[in-house]
Amino acid sequence: METPIRRFRLSVFHPPYKLLNQWIATAVNSGVEDLDVKLRYWHINTRRLCPFSMSGNASADFAPSDTNMYTRTHRRIFGCPTLRRLRLKNWTLDLPSSVAMDSLETLCLARIMDPERLLQKLVSSCPRLIDLTLQECPSIKDISVPSPRLQSFVMICCHNATSVELRTTCLQSLHYKGGLPPRKSSFFTVANYQGIKAATIEICEYLCSKGSGEVAPLTGLIRRCTELAYLHLSLAPSMAYYSSMFTSVLRDLRSLTHLSLQGCLPTDHAIRSVSALLVNTRNLEVLSIFPLVERWSDYSDAESDIDSDGEWDTDSDDGSDTDADASSYSGPYGESDTEPDIQLDTEPKDSATNNGIEYSSQIPESLWRTYVRCLDRSVRRINIGNYEGRSLEKMLARFLLSRAAALEEFSVTLAPGLYRQKDEIALELASWRQNRCTRVTCKLWQKI
Repeated sequence: METPIRRFRLSVFHPPYKLLNQWIATAVNSGVEDLDVKLRYWHINTRRLCPFSMSGNASADFAPSDTNMYTRTHRRIFGCPTLRRLRLKNWTLDLPSSVAMDSLETLCLARIMDPERLLQKLVSSCPRLIDLTLQECPSIKDISVPSPRLQSFVMICCHNATSVELRTTCLQSLHYKGGLPPRKSSFFTVANYQGIKAATIEICEYLCSKGSGEVAPLTGLIRRCTELAYLHLSLAPSMAYYSSMFTSVLRDLRSLTHLSLQGCLPTDHAIRSVSALLVNTRNLEVLSIFPLVERWSDYSDAESDIDSDGEWDTDSDDGSDTDADASSYSGPYGESDTEPDIQLDTEPKDSATNNGIEYSSQIPESLWRTYVRCLDRSVRRINIGNYEGRSLEKMLARFLLSRAAALEEFSVTLAPGLYRQKDEIALELASWRQNRCTRVTCKLWQKI
């Protein structure tokens, strides 16, 4: 008796079609439950499908020369009665006349060519779908997900989409990465906004030239999720951009306990914007900060869901950290080293140049006068990722540490190349604590 195949995972450069067909047929006939197939092609451009990317010939769609060049999906996949998890990347979608996927719970589609507009048919044929991820699928315009059991929805760089309807009342996690939603439109329609506990919003485009009316659909979406416990914001050109609009939104999110911010710190004004956001997060317990380096778009390309060879990293579940329920979120760093025993009382003498302007880590008087109640009363853990020790990063860290009276742990993940400075940075951070019981930890960056 042959051993059944429960999980079949394949990442391969353009295998012979007959051999690929044989592998998939064997897995399906064996009663496979988890099918993950990522194809690669030597002759096809793997640039990000994002019009806001800094890479050359940025576009939301495949290059004309690549159209219909992906291998067509094998139709027997879409009639497999045992399949519960399906992940496909770099395929041309081809479905049989009848699709039967009654057992499918997780569907992840990335860089799918869909010339016949079959993706809606596929999604509508998954009545038990719990987790749906759509990444760089340019055929999506109006998409409706009818599954009443859907709990997690992720849409990344599907820039041609104009309308998303999620009919479920069970949705708990929402992750959107793309441009600003169209003005005066209901880009997202969710049957039960109050059920959403975790939201990740990443805006690819720069907001410099955008008016408040163009940002309003985004803040309106967040405002409707009244029971959010976790919120991640990634904005450009700087962290907490348009903070004046977001502060009123955060004031109404009384269940928010974990706020995560990602973006550049080009001037000390960006740090004041962060403090303005924190003023209205009254019940915050965990704060995560991810400073971006150099130009925002360059860093975004490097740290996106596309891995180093231009391919989608199916090893990690998209949004596994950012989409977690804030009540159980353990942070991206885990356990770390013991804090140094030595405490520094001297003032730092550092200075640096950012965008041609000299700054030091000294806290400006206007920022020093800012009172942030959550730092004084409720924040227990602060995480900073990609910390390079630049002056403005130090200014932010110093402000947070000097105000966080109830803080239990301040965790920093250092950027690559800072191994030799680890102890020095830990000592400096420890010297800025208001609460001497705060545990300060430094970890080295590791590629997962």
